[in-house]
Amino acid sequence: KRRRGQRGRNQYPEGQFTVNAINPAREPIDPPQIVAKFRNAIGAIIRTKVVVDPTIEKWTLVPEGKKETMWQLLSRTFVFPRGTRDKVKHYARKMLGETFRRWKSELNVRYVKKGLTPFADYGDITPAQWEEFVRQKTTEEALALSQKQSDLAKSNIHKVHLGPGGYIGKLDQWRREREAAIAAGQPDPYDGLDERGWQWIQARKPKLVEGKPKFDQPETDTVAQKMLELAELQKQGKFKPQREHDVLSTAIGSKEHGGRVRGLSSKLSIKDGFEKDKARYRSHDRYKEEIVAAAENAMQVKFKDMLRATLAEQELDNNSWWQWPLQ
Repeated sequence: KRRRGQRGRNQYPEGQFTVNAINPAREPIDPPQIVAKFRNAIGAIIRTKVVVDPTIEKWTLVPEGKKETMWQLLSRTFVFPRGTRDKVKHYARKMLGETFRRWKSELNVRYVKKGLTPFADYGDITPAQWEEFVRQKTTEEALALSQKQSDLAKSNIHKVHLGPGGYIGKLDQWRREREAAIAAGQPDPYDGLDERGWQWIQARKPKLVEGKPKFDQPETDTVAQKMLELAELQKQGKFKPQREHDVLSTAIGSKEHGGRVRGLSSKLSIKDGFEKDKARYRSHDRYKEEIVAAAENAMQVKFKDMLRATLAEQELDNNSWWQWPLQ
């Protein structure tokens, strides 16, 4: 029996499933249950369906044939909207790579560090591969890196466990519960907060005290109360959020990570997560093009001014020559 909080092995979904829509990150999101099914499928492919040699150091070194086999399995299980197949393939390969990295970390934590072998759970791993994997994970450099990553994980004081569906998989349930409570005459504990803000708080399972969200952990409770204060200031026009510099990031006191958007999804970039502000973002290439164009324009103006001055000077010299007195 699995202990509380311990991760179970992904089960590959049986049957075929139709995807109705994907999000800007190219992740299948509709119908809502497709999110968990797709992520579970990816986890099962790496861990049980198409097991890769764990001694391969990183995903980029995994043979292309293996990667294509994984994608073909996914594409037989999920039917994607017309015109999105290549987009989903890009997302799937990215997620397969992340899952491969996590699987290797699990092998290290659950087996290497405990002096155990994985053969009963992962029969495709050979004794020779395991011997080499153990050697890789017990070098001085590997142990130092493992400790660094462990310390980094402990520094995340606002932990959340949403399951394979992530925020998307919980949203419908949370919205129904919130709407039902308001319809029953209860005060809205998230009044004034935007989607990102109230979802971040809800994901961490607060207690409601006098109609307000409260947490036993002081650090998380401080962030929640700060968010409610900022939301009230925003109503009064005393706080004006700008893109990702909103109530949530201001209350937490740290910037958004480029590869995720807190309160929305760990798979969305800032650009996609704040889609309503997309027009304000400029790609690096676009920015360089504008700089070059501005420089070229400035040079053209300068050249024209120099040419006009030169021509004017020549015209003056010519006029002076005709007016020169005869000897």
